[in-house]
Amino acid sequence: MLIIFICILLLSLAYSGLIAYFIYYWKKSIPPTHPTFPTGFRSSIIIAARNEEEHILESVQSCLKQKELHQEMELIVVDDQSEDDTYAILNAIEHQNFKLMRLGVYKRTTIKGSKKKALAYGINHAQGEIILTTDADCIVKDQWVTKMLDYFQEPQIQLVSGPVGIVQPKSFLDYLQALDFSANGLINAAGIQSGTHYLCNAANLAYRKAAFLNAEAYENNYEIASGDDVFLIEKIKEQYPAGICFAHEKELMVETYAIPGWGSFLAQRLRWAGKMRFVKSWKLSALSSFVWIQRISVFIALALSIYSNNVYHWALFAASFIIQCLSDFILQYHANHFYAIPSWKKWFLPVWMAHNIYFVLIGLLSWLPISHNWKGRKV
Repeated sequence: MLIIFICILLLSLAYSGLIAYFIYYWKKSIPPTHPTFPTGFRSSIIIAARNEEEHILESVQSCLKQKELHQEMELIVVDDQSEDDTYAILNAIEHQNFKLMRLGVYKRTTIKGSKKKALAYGINHAQGEIILTTDADCIVKDQWVTKMLDYFQEPQIQLVSGPVGIVQPKSFLDYLQALDFSANGLINAAGIQSGTHYLCNAANLAYRKAAFLNAEAYENNYEIASGDDVFLIEKIKEQYPAGICFAHEKELMVETYAIPGWGSFLAQRLRWAGKMRFVKSWKLSALSSFVWIQRISVFIALALSIYSNNVYHWALFAASFIIQCLSDFILQYHANHFYAIPSWKKWFLPVWMAHNIYFVLIGLLSWLPISHNWKGRKV
């Protein structure tokens, strides 16, 4: 049994090395130094909206308050068969840069599919050469478009991934999501910078329309409930190996609201985790599998320590536990120089312990044929 504990300790040490690796590449991500893109460059913001009556107006208004707003920028919102008042709210907006489109019949689900169909519909009708996407419950800053376009002055850049944070976390669940976003933001940015893996968040993306069309980003995956980000970046990476970067600028932070209830939160994360079964990247699969194995190994060490009540077993469990905890704290420390989550240190330990349980359970459940509802749609 001692060998098992030593292996678990080695897993935790390897995990700490992985975190150090990601922090190193996170610090190497730097923003461009060239001037802003000419205003004559056409761009299109695409938002797919379904049952977002609570936040859609705020999201649209933030997009239309860009400092460099001009005729060459358009905002397209595609209503994905909303069953609430989302479409009515959008239909009342009058602005020369705003376009409203709709899938299917108002308040009736007539098209089987996913958010990707709404996005593809908007992109196919977009006039811009550069597509920017955010979510219908997100708020963008007033220089978001201009600064994202800066990156495309480099001809090889095809896709830019930006940071996403949680609006003013207050509750335990809010902080669980906020710290999860900051950790994943650092890890995914480091993955892009190092070439280890490629993940992004569709709430803050920009890419060339030509690259999207050439990569056929959503072909053969429309029926998968999530993945409008992971399948896109995976296919663009195949077509343009050096064409992806991360926008490491606080001014480009897009904010979203935390999911308010545990049921909705777990359903969202199951939907997100479920898409990982379909990714082609062996590096990404190996990374997620390693982290999951390391997480569950600490729980196994705890169970075996309770069973054996051996002082050496308890010592090795404690060492594994502390190494992982310190590694994740250091990760958050570096991430929050950028994400600046208020009072995060006070919430870290309880959130970290809950996150370990959640991570292991979601990893298990994502492989089971569990159906759940997303915005009134069974997926």
